[in-house]
Amino acid sequence: MAPPAELPMDPASKAILFLDELNSAPPAVQAAAYQLILNRRVGTYILPDGVDIVAAGNRDGDKGVTFRMPAPLANRFVHLEMKVEFEDWLDWATMNRIHEEVVGYVGFAKQDLYDYDPKSPSKSFATPRSWSFVSDMVYDEDIDTETLTNLVSGAVGDGLAVKFMAHRKIASKLPKADDILDGKVEDLEIKEISAMYSLTVSLCYELKDRADKKVQGWDKMADCFFKYMMKNFPTELVVMGAKTALTNYDLPLDASKMKSFEEFHSRYGKYVMNAMDVD
Repeated sequence: MAPPAELPMDPASKAILFLDELNSAPPAVQAAAYQLILNRRVGTYILPDGVDIVAAGNRDGDKGVTFRMPAPLANRFVHLEMKVEFEDWLDWATMNRIHEEVVGYVGFAKQDLYDYDPKSPSKSFATPRSWSFVSDMVYDEDIDTETLTNLVSGAVGDGLAVKFMAHRKIASKLPKADDILDGKVEDLEIKEISAMYSLTVSLCYELKDRADKKVQGWDKMADCFFKYMMKNFPTELVVMGAKTALTNYDLPLDASKMKSFEEFHSRYGKYVMNAMDVD
């Protein structure tokens, strides 16, 4: 009958009460939550009107620890099945600095972002979570190639580990983002699309770092960024790079100081606007 201390006490509270893994609790425990979920109260405590209740859990067929939700409780929720979308993950990945080689590989092989098969006996499979593990591994420069291959295999599975490590080998031959933004490199000899994805993300990361540090001559670097992409990348990657810079990072671009911006806007403006959902 004692309400948890985490529950909001202010009657004017506006919040979301998130009950994660609700269906992992045995039916008796789920039943104990009836009073809070159905009646919005525990003992004398009353949940404020501005608090919405959201619950989450694995599907019954996902091989997780689940119990069937009692019908009276299930009937009090609107049930939605969530799925992985690459564009949503890309926004999150670039905002959270997931390693460019991981973003590059997944951008090229979008179907490999999530490949869970409940019928497979494998304990390792690709999900946004396990790719973030791979990102942490790649960032660790002390891990040798053989060990890294084994660790990636343990995170996303043997097949994807082989493909990802092959991608890394190609991506290692790419020019440095620093040299491109400094105008020292203008051409790209490697035309492998997954490598281009990685280089696009690497350029976005470096451009943002320089903007955050207020590096002198940043507008010229931004000009090199757009000029290089237009010269070397297919439309899909030019749009992805521009969307990341303009929307995700909201970088302080000054079109009047960028010689290439007029050409960029003429060639790609409508595609970028569509990607940004701007009318």
